[in-house]
Amino acid sequence: MPALTPKITLTATLLDYSGAALGTAATPAYLRIALAGYRGVLPCVPGTAMVGKVTSWPGDIPYVGTQLTVPLWGNDVITPAGTWYSISVLDANKNVLQTAAYQFTGTQTIDLSNAVPIVPNPPTPSTLQYLPCTGAVPGTAYVAPGQVLMVFYNGEALTPGGLSLPVLSYTLTAGKQIALNFTTETGDLIYALCFA
Repeated sequence: MPALTPKITLTATLLDYSGAALGTAATPAYLRIALAGYRGVLPCVPGTAMVGKVTSWPGDIPYVGTQLTVPLWGNDVITPAGTWYSISVLDANKNVLQTAAYQFTGTQTIDLSNAVPIVPNPPTPSTLQYLPCTGAVPGTAYVAPGQVLMVFYNGEALTPGGLSLPVLSYTLTAGKQIALNFTTETGDLIYALCFA
C-alpha cells in the first residue's frame, strides 16, 4: 500500500468583533488543533504511520494577522474510525475564546469560517463489550469483533505496546487486529474489551 499524505488543507483567518486581526507579529493569537475520539486506541493512518502527535499544544499555531494554512489527515483515513478534531481559538495570553469539533473527509481545502461543527457522539457504555477474539490457538494473531480498548489473556489484562517489551504485551493494527508478543497455548483464551 503506498504511503498517504494529508489531503485536508485547513485555512483560518482570526478576527475580533470589529473585524480587526485578532493577532499581530508582536502579540499573536493562536489556533489549537487536537485529534479526539480515538478512545484509548493509538491512532494511525494504516500503511503510513502512527499519529504520534495528536495536538498542536503546547506549541500552538500562532496567528499573526495573515491567513493560516494547516495540512491535516482526514478523519476518514485515521484508525480507529469516528475521530474528530477539536479546534480552539486562543487570544495572545492563550485564553481559549472558543472551541468546536469538526470532522474532515476526502480531499479538500476548508476555510474554518465555512466548516460546519459537529456534536461528537462517543460510544455509550452499552456499546463497550468484553468479547472473544478470533484466531488460531496456539498462535500470535487475533482479530477482535470491534475497536479494541484493552486485550485480555486468560482473564488477565495485557500491556499495550510493542513486541520488544519483556512482559506479555500486544500491538494493534487497524484498531482490531491484535499481534501478541508471545504464542498462546491450547486452552488459552484471548478476549478484548471493545466497542462493538
